[in-house]
Amino acid sequence: MPNKRKYVKIKSDFKYVDSKFDKLLQYQKKTEDECLADLLTVVDHKNACQHFAKKVKMIIPTTHNMVCTIHITTNANKFDLDTIADCVPNSTYDKKRFAAITIRLEEPRTTALLFSSGKLVITGAVSRQMAISAVRSTIYTLENVFPHLTISCHSFAVQNIVCNVKIPDIETIDVKRLYDKFATHCTYQPSIFPGLIFRPPESPIVLLIFKSSRIVVTGAREYDDVVDGFFKIYNTISNFFVYKG
Repeated sequence: MPNKRKYVKIKSDFKYVDSKFDKLLQYQKKTEDECLADLLTVVDHKNACQHFAKKVKMIIPTTHNMVCTIHITTNANKFDLDTIADCVPNSTYDKKRFAAITIRLEEPRTTALLFSSGKLVITGAVSRQMAISAVRSTIYTLENVFPHLTISCHSFAVQNIVCNVKIPDIETIDVKRLYDKFATHCTYQPSIFPGLIFRPPESPIVLLIFKSSRIVVTGAREYDDVVDGFFKIYNTISNFFVYKG
């Protein structure tokens, strides 16, 4: 089992000139204040998440899941999770199995994990905007359940970003040969997990590389690190692509 690596911020002057990529990059890199300002201008019942074309043949890491945390404070010592479970639909709480209550939000479609201490974890978002929208939706729900409480939040942070990359026009990726070449940075046990786990040196990202030509990029906390880390290693792994024909 490899030791946990210290998070390293990637410094890169990488520039990508495609307009669609620039649009996605700007969208993912907005600050918390910029995201909140955008959300306040969104019309009611309009999805806070911007969608991008899925069939464009471009090698772009697109966010599939973003795990964010925030701390909710009140004038009470802690939240009564049993009361929340009784009052909030689409929620699950089993204190014997897990200390947090699971709330499945419909808009935006995400999952919130709330601990009695006030720690809130948002999963399933694809951007900061969507995660902040989920936080606001969760707080609105709590205010309806506990109208006598004064609820506020602080310390919003992105803990992990999971991105998908689909390589077009290739038949497969020779993961066995890739493992033989970079065994010191890889883990590959096809009987347990079909993908090769590649941990590039001096990078926070981890690549899950599959024979089907799909690549999952995870481990980063900023979208800049996803992009810079992936394109920094792309020329290395592209040597193991098997193209059609």
